[in-house]
Amino acid sequence: MATPLQAARHARGWSQPRAAWELTRLAQQKRVKVASSASLKTLLSRWENGHATPEHFYQDLLCGLYGAIPRELGFGTQSIPSDIASEGDYDVTLLSKRVWTRDDVSVLSDAFDEAINRSASADVELLAHEWLSAEPPQLLELGVGRRVGDSLITTLEHRVIQLRHADDYISGRSSYVLVRQELSATTDLLRNAALTDDQARRVLSAMGELAQLAAWVAADAGLYREASRYIQGGVVAANAADDQPLAANIISTFSYQLSNTGDPRRGAMIARTAYAGARHTATAATKALLLERVAWGDAKSGDLASCRRSLGIVHETFDQSNPSEDPSWVYWLSRQEIEVMEGRCLTELKQAAEAESVLRTAMEGYDRAIRENSLYLSWLAEDYVLLEEIERAAEVAGRVLDLSIRANSARTDERIRQLAGLLQRYSGVQEVADFLDHYRAAS
Repeated sequence: MATPLQAARHARGWSQPRAAWELTRLAQQKRVKVASSASLKTLLSRWENGHATPEHFYQDLLCGLYGAIPRELGFGTQSIPSDIASEGDYDVTLLSKRVWTRDDVSVLSDAFDEAINRSASADVELLAHEWLSAEPPQLLELGVGRRVGDSLITTLEHRVIQLRHADDYISGRSSYVLVRQELSATTDLLRNAALTDDQARRVLSAMGELAQLAAWVAADAGLYREASRYIQGGVVAANAADDQPLAANIISTFSYQLSNTGDPRRGAMIARTAYAGARHTATAATKALLLERVAWGDAKSGDLASCRRSLGIVHETFDQSNPSEDPSWVYWLSRQEIEVMEGRCLTELKQAAEAESVLRTAMEGYDRAIRENSLYLSWLAEDYVLLEEIERAAEVAGRVLDLSIRANSARTDERIRQLAGLLQRYSGVQEVADFLDHYRAAS
């Protein structure tokens, strides 16, 4: 049977050398020193086989690497290293608390908001570990009685928003663990609390949002079977809350995943079903989002004419949007994101010259998460391959690889594999040879 550390590595699909390399990269991001590559491989082997226990310093790095809390990796209760405890303006000693209070959770929430507002990815990652060790407010309130106040429901809704934004900064696996825990605590609240009808509806909506987010991040971590289960539960919760736009968003998430994993025609059909079910109640931005998933299914199916029609309606619909009316979960959709999607669709349809122009312009000044940067640039690199601008393709592919290593996403890993395959035939070009060497070293 695999040890917890081995299981965590296997879940990522990493070799021990890859894990050592990733750990070194993480240490560089945190500006701390670790053992040499050769020594680190030996240490990892000893830790995984149970022949040695990592020091607290390495335990913290391993937790960050695998998006886990200490006990999930087989570690006991640990104190926080002083060099890490001094980071940020929050009290990371909360990690070692045995009993959490409402004030502790409030302090953690404020720190999370502040870190997200600063786009401080390292701080968000560290706070994510605190979140995992904290007692959820849902359970804290249930500990003092079955009846809860509206303030708790408001707190719960805000935590869902925080988790959505946190997913921009932490890997799919780490985000998945966070969302899964939050969904479990929220389900307990629905089952055990004495709720008014309005409170129950709000909790059900939160459960639907969490399920959609869980499906999204599970797929990003390569956990497709788990993702499909969350889709089913999320649709049930959203329908019970009488939230048709949310149900449509969850269904269209499923359509997007189908389109990406080999059944694009069915994906396009389900995306159209999602849009049809919410077109009379959804905001303009929400409808634009649902129509994007239609366009993506069309593109993956090779239907150029239908995809162009869908993209045209996306632009027209988004022009009518009013952000003040939108649900919180559509916050990320922007004109720039729509243009990126258009470029990706055109790439899939082999309209490389047009796609390159759209994507290159859309990606100028793009400042969202590392994962999205990596993914979107991968389609631009593919355009350059199709246009036989091989040196430029290799240069952009190198940027994609550097970003994908930090993203820890199954989707980015798959895209970089595809790029490596496309460029393999040009291995005689020096820039391509350098990229392929870098790719093999990171694999």
